[in-house]
Amino acid sequence: MSAMVIGLDGVPYWLLRDLARQGVMPKTAGLLAEGSLRAMSAPVPEISSTSWASFLTGTDPGTHGIYGFVDLRPGTYRTYFPHYGDLKAPPLWDAVDRAGGRSVIMNVPSTYPAPPLRGTLVSGFVAPDFDRAVHPPSLRAPLRAMDYQLDVEVGDVSGDPDGFLDRVDAALAARRAAFAHVLADGWDLAVCVITETDRVHHFLWSSLTDPSARLHGRILDFYRAVDEAVAELADRAGDGGLFIASDHGFGPAHTQFYLNAWLRQAGYLALPSDAASLEEIDERTRAFALDPGRVYLNTRDRFPRGGAAVDPAELGERLLSLRLTEDGRVTEGGDGQPVVAEVLSGPRIYSGPCAGDAPDLVVMPAPGVQIRGAWATDRLTGDAPLTGTHTRPDATFWCRGDHGTEPLHMRDVAPTVLAAAGIAPPPGTEGRDIRVTRPRGEEDVPC
Repeated sequence: MSAMVIGLDGVPYWLLRDLARQGVMPKTAGLLAEGSLRAMSAPVPEISSTSWASFLTGTDPGTHGIYGFVDLRPGTYRTYFPHYGDLKAPPLWDAVDRAGGRSVIMNVPSTYPAPPLRGTLVSGFVAPDFDRAVHPPSLRAPLRAMDYQLDVEVGDVSGDPDGFLDRVDAALAARRAAFAHVLADGWDLAVCVITETDRVHHFLWSSLTDPSARLHGRILDFYRAVDEAVAELADRAGDGGLFIASDHGFGPAHTQFYLNAWLRQAGYLALPSDAASLEEIDERTRAFALDPGRVYLNTRDRFPRGGAAVDPAELGERLLSLRLTEDGRVTEGGDGQPVVAEVLSGPRIYSGPCAGDAPDLVVMPAPGVQIRGAWATDRLTGDAPLTGTHTRPDATFWCRGDHGTEPLHMRDVAPTVLAAAGIAPPPGTEGRDIRVTRPRGEEDVPC
């Protein structure tokens, strides 16, 4: 048996459903009729590095150890960019290797540098060195000949959005050619991710969702090309297990809220706005944040210049009271739009061997708000340079032959995909096979 996952980075399930119903993605519509399109929850926080790590391992951040694009070295204020080598749980292709199978892993974020495996792996973003992103090395020359890009060059989107979409189209075309090339040989597991969807959503979400926008038709044309890419991959999957999944959903963004600036203003953070790094924090600091809203309490038992503990409940209540007024100010209480939707407790939501490295609080944004962890500013808010932002509860999951209707979690994807390939998940997997083979009303039977 074999299984293929088609990854559509940043595509919410409802958008895929609507584009299929509207005839923009007719071939995808045909596929969706063969199973149930389900909502899926991303882990906390709902960013690509954390979510794809849960996708790959069938575990939550407390087990796989990835909490963001930037993390802290334990017991220090030093930050680093996690990569594949920092993943603390085995990826699903390890189980395929042990079973003697072959995997093709293409463009999955946070798989750099490309590890050796039985098969092929081309890293997704962030991947600074092309040669280190490709396994086996013999694949480098063919990919270069296709003008394959590890990530689309963004450029000046606001100044030249058409040029950006030209680059998006070219990147997708090269990715389709690369998928066809690497899937030509036999494989047991394939994961092929399209990330251009996420890039378009970040910069041009408002144009996608507004039929009167000048670029709306151009973006629908892009999605017609995505539809063709999905159909090509589905053809390669044959009669094997077939999945469509995304790492998170998407929604509109109109405001950036700089959490560290507020922590500084509220007396929790003693770090100059011109500081080069968090290592300049001093003993007066009681809390600081990392993107995109992860708050760490600067306590003695955790950090070298820590002090007395802050009441996390009190801090959470203050954050929940923040309002954005019509004149652009941020106030505690009063009229205005909420800045924060909820404040989650790290000790409550994270468990596992890496839970000790987790943030103490995770500040979840209100609709339309992007929470930023930058500390080199005293501004509390700014206009969002991106018109779209991640959402947590509406990621995409679809499996051919699955008739389940209940939402699922990202950790459930890996064990479900492996089960479709007839392979047991690695020990310690926290998700489960969620497929239901019969429609509701006909005695639901999990696979």
